[in-house]
Amino acid sequence: MASAKPSVRSYLGIAKEVTPATPVSATDFIPISKDAFKPVDIIAPLYDTGLRGSMAENYTYIQGRRHTEIDVAGPVFADTVGYWLGGIMGSVATSGASAPYAHTITLKNATGIGADAQPTSFTLEDMYVANNRYYPGCKVTEFSMTFNSEGMLEYTAKLMGHPSTTTSAAAPTFSSVTPTPVWRGSVLIGGSTIGYITDGTISMTRKAEAIFGINTAQGPYEIFVGALDSTGSLTFVMENDDQLLNFLNNTQPVLNFQWSQGAGATATTIAFNLSKGAYTTAAIDRSPDHVAVSVDIAAIATTADAGATGGYAPIQWYLENAVPSGTYQ
Repeated sequence: MASAKPSVRSYLGIAKEVTPATPVSATDFIPISKDAFKPVDIIAPLYDTGLRGSMAENYTYIQGRRHTEIDVAGPVFADTVGYWLGGIMGSVATSGASAPYAHTITLKNATGIGADAQPTSFTLEDMYVANNRYYPGCKVTEFSMTFNSEGMLEYTAKLMGHPSTTTSAAAPTFSSVTPTPVWRGSVLIGGSTIGYITDGTISMTRKAEAIFGINTAQGPYEIFVGALDSTGSLTFVMENDDQLLNFLNNTQPVLNFQWSQGAGATATTIAFNLSKGAYTTAAIDRSPDHVAVSVDIAAIATTADAGATGGYAPIQWYLENAVPSGTYQ
């Protein structure tokens, strides 16, 4: 007998691909928000509108080229968030002989003729109870992390990939790592520790396109991502003019945010660093009962935030967890 399927039984798997767009079974599973996961196959419509002596317009519908776009969101787990960070940045350097391992994540650059600066692609596996579906060749195109002093770290991400296919479902296993409460964080602005940031967002975006070739395949020749841009917004309790002056004087201070919890092999850390955080707007805000100041930030690319591939980068991320080398990239 047919029956409706409970959405809470769904789960998301992920695996790093060896060959781009060649699907592989999930090697890890990411807890996500139920209402925020939206994988969509996008098929360009082709219509035959050739005149046939009738008061009609469309005579044939043909499927054109096809790719997928995926939205995903949820609480930040210090182990699995590395897939989205490594996926959009492209360069991951891991150190440590045992847990906790340290992962420095930054922008993948490349120099020289024919050098590849594209990040690694992933297969996402969506078990939606009625069936199980691969979304291969996925590249992360957007990532935002939000932090409110009374909540948990939360993220949203977007991906672009190749057409989906059905497959058998893998049995999920989830780590024991818990989400990160924002109160576990510490903030340095210009090298000084402050405790009066109440909320904020840090975002990374890359323009992306599905490149189609004439090759007998409906899907793309390649999912291609362009340059990385990083921006943010912060709200401060306005106890003095310091943050307003960072805007008015174009100070561009170093911004360092870090969240840590646990100890020993189970210790976790999530951190990001902007060696040049340019304040592009600043507004005094009296909507709460206390005076606040809200600022917008542009991350300026520097060699200090670049990694093993050299060049420049606008932001650098750091994770500490029990995930071994080679997992994210």
